[in-house]
Amino acid sequence: MRRFFGRKENGQVVLEGDEFNHLKNVLRLGVGAEILVSLGDENEYACEVESLEKRSAICKIIGKKVCAGNPKKNIVLFQAITKREKFEFIVQKATEIGVSKIVPFVSQHVVAKVTENKMDRLNAIAINACKQCERTIPPQICEPLAFDDVLKTFKDFDVVLFANERAEKSDKTKDLSKAKNIAIIVGSEGGFDAKEKDKFIAAGVTTISLGKRILRCETASVAMMSLVSILSEN
Repeated sequence: MRRFFGRKENGQVVLEGDEFNHLKNVLRLGVGAEILVSLGDENEYACEVESLEKRSAICKIIGKKVCAGNPKKNIVLFQAITKREKFEFIVQKATEIGVSKIVPFVSQHVVAKVTENKMDRLNAIAINACKQCERTIPPQICEPLAFDDVLKTFKDFDVVLFANERAEKSDKTKDLSKAKNIAIIVGSEGGFDAKEKDKFIAAGVTTISLGKRILRCETASVAMMSLVSILSEN
């Protein structure tokens, strides 16, 4: 069945905006069609379209089950801001891999403008990725933070991992299956300067290596997220 995101109102499910347009005008589904709807919780709802209004579709719930595709761990990606197309790619892959939250931040060597990544578009990308990977709860995408504000958040995590292209291999990743709240830090196209790396270490961050080859920022982000998701049994 086709997947949609909607909202619940008076015991019924309502599809609006792009979701309604996709159902009615793209897929040409009508009254009686059965679909799967995400309402932003841990369940996926089997629904039947009851009526098509001018700007919305009204559906009734005919079944539900817990969605197996939602993350089991709280993995937060702290991603230094990249150029638009790269950040959109990272948001898509973070959703598929099972990241719970994406926090853009500004570092010394960020080359993209903070306003380059539009929040509405990023959220739409995350929603579409949720449909593809059969996930009902999209990742939270935060407004950009300053570098020092990012450091203040690390106390909330069991482990914080920093992808450092010059680091030696760390064995601390072996304990990730026991961690519930995990932070990942990945740089932008320009990486981090020496002072920023020192601040990470002073904040108790674990630096790890992704190998001897220097990766593009979007490749490093996908590699880190995949590694952490697998090792943490997410």
